[in-house]
Amino acid sequence: MRARQYRRSILASLAAAIVLGAVAAAPSLAAPAKQEPVSTAPSSAPFARVYLALRGCTSCSHCQTTIRQMTKGSAKGGETRVSGDQVEVLYTKPRVVPLRNVIRSLADNRLHDLSLVDVLFEARGVIGASADGALTFTLGETGQVFPMSLAGHVKNPPSGRPVRVIALVEGWRKKGELTLVAREVQPGA
Repeated sequence: MRARQYRRSILASLAAAIVLGAVAAAPSLAAPAKQEPVSTAPSSAPFARVYLALRGCTSCSHCQTTIRQMTKGSAKGGETRVSGDQVEVLYTKPRVVPLRNVIRSLADNRLHDLSLVDVLFEARGVIGASADGALTFTLGETGQVFPMSLAGHVKNPPSGRPVRVIALVEGWRKKGELTLVAREVQPGA
């Protein structure tokens, strides 16, 4: 009989602890919280992003750490994120983007079974023309200039207006001049 009472006492204590723990973990059940207004404004896009698509070993912790270190060392202040078979270098504030160095850090890697497949560049700036009439993309606030061409489906926006460009980077495989091939141009960056 005593054993039965002891078990009931322990079960009652355990049930009370679970209920009290649940109430403490969910304060919204204990007291109504003040509702904060939900912001519907879009989050501001970063100044620039570089996406590097990789093929090969990106799942082991050794390779992920090495990829992150190689990219971070050449990014000059950009935040580096490794996710699966993609590396993202994010520049939240205006600065010169060392695009060639970031690309070379992974293209010339010495890791087993790892190769750089493609590079996308996203940034805000202005599309204009060089002295010889060729298209250029000038990063906003820094004046850094890249040669540019437009993919067949992309229309050339009016010259001198701010835009956000998403472009494929070409020329890095041959170690030549980097050229942006605009895949998307969004007005009013």
